[in-house]
Amino acid sequence: MPRITELSCVQPITGLLITYNEEQNIRRCLDSIAFTDEIIVVDSFSSDKTMDIVQKEYPKAKIWQRPFENFTDQKSFALAQASNDWVFFIDGDEEMTPALQKEIEGILTLDSQPYNGYWIYRQF
Repeated sequence: MPRITELSCVQPITGLLITYNEEQNIRRCLDSIAFTDEIIVVDSFSSDKTMDIVQKEYPKAKIWQRPFENFTDQKSFALAQASNDWVFFIDGDEEMTPALQKEIEGILTLDSQPYNGYWIYRQF
């Protein structure tokens, strides 16, 4: 099934993720959110090739490195970097399904939103 690579949204969205040593997963994760208008990666000084992959293969991604204190602090920092009102948090070892991409596209093309946020059930 092809992935959605472009969104013509009324409302732009930012993909946010925090990383640490996600070399094995980062491509799959970033490819799944490539449709977003902006990608923010906050890395906790990975010792593998995570940052090399992001820097060389994902020019759209904006990257910060900062020490990890806790998940809330790191995700709050990532959120503060986003320039869009709508954001999607994803972990470096996760990927968004094509069906979820399509659902998000449908929601963001609405002129007005019935909700201020959405909760997504995760499948492990």
